[in-house]
Amino acid sequence: MSMPEKVPYRNPGDFTKYLNLALTYRIQMKRLSVIIPMFNVEPYVEKCLRSLEAQDIPGNDFEIICINDGSPDNSRGVVIRLQKEFDNIVLIDQENQGVSRARNNGINAASGKYLLFIDPDDFVDRDSFAGILKTSDDNEAQVSFLGFTFLNEDGTVRERILNENLASKIYPGNQAYFLARGDGNTDPDRMCAVLYSTDFLKKNKLFYLADVPYLEDGELIARILGLAERCVFDCHSFYQRTTRPGSATNSGLFHSEKATKGFVKAAGNLKKFQTEQDLNEMQIEFFNQPIVKFVLLAINSSMGWSSVRKFIVTVRALRKLTLRKVKLQGCNWEYRFYGSIYNFSPYVVAMALFIYPRINRIYVTRLSGKGA
Repeated sequence: MSMPEKVPYRNPGDFTKYLNLALTYRIQMKRLSVIIPMFNVEPYVEKCLRSLEAQDIPGNDFEIICINDGSPDNSRGVVIRLQKEFDNIVLIDQENQGVSRARNNGINAASGKYLLFIDPDDFVDRDSFAGILKTSDDNEAQVSFLGFTFLNEDGTVRERILNENLASKIYPGNQAYFLARGDGNTDPDRMCAVLYSTDFLKKNKLFYLADVPYLEDGELIARILGLAERCVFDCHSFYQRTTRPGSATNSGLFHSEKATKGFVKAAGNLKKFQTEQDLNEMQIEFFNQPIVKFVLLAINSSMGWSSVRKFIVTVRALRKLTLRKVKLQGCNWEYRFYGSIYNFSPYVVAMALFIYPRINRIYVTRLSGKGA
């Protein structure tokens, strides 16, 4: 990880001044750290950054940490140019390691009381930071679900979700997880449009699991909400989520071998977390659904007439993780139904997932944040 990059100094005096400013900047406790992973997003990242700067709290109260994930385009150059205009933008360079490691590096570097993840092709409402921070402060929230809007490619509104009926109350994470699903048409398994207590994440070592290249948010948010005791819903408009052709959630990644192995790894990690953490009975039961989810994702991802071997390998991998049978207590009806079929036979559930297109919509389209 490289040092934060700023405007090049022109003489030794400038260097000393820069060093003192940098030390003061990093030591000072910020109210908010915004983390942005960047890879091939040159056309979008400036709009994202300018939306973050058009806010109702002072610039020195928050930091914007841009992680350049070895991007081959000029995303890095855009950030360097904007650093000359704004003092609170930090640039971290890394070799291409994927979005999960990029965000983990951002978490480690963050000095804010709260963390906000944003994708570089999304943006936020102007003058909205003060409100979301006040809601979290007033409720001592560990997790705050923020209002968000899904936009079509042409910028028109596809869906707006503000959760107004859930405001003004504190929920445990295992309850907030299901409440965030609303009518089931959208999925809460997203790290964006959610405000997190930095101290809560770091103390509980809640970081992204490496080598889960698709739907990686779902594995981490399950661990976060499995432990969280104070979750709130902020019912104001805040996050604008775009749809971009070529992004991971709109690619053919779902049926790749990497994705399949990632789903298996996620299921195994959640089961290990469920077993090894000091959890109460309700928290233990909560983890059953995300475990079933990733088992079914692994099965669905591995299917295809030309990849019978991949399917068999996946079933064997799940068996090695003692996931040949899954527990269904606490799962909603849909996961109980398909989980029951899986427990009877992974081959039968594979046929069910293959035959019924609706299931593909549930486990592919809806589970991908931007495809919701």
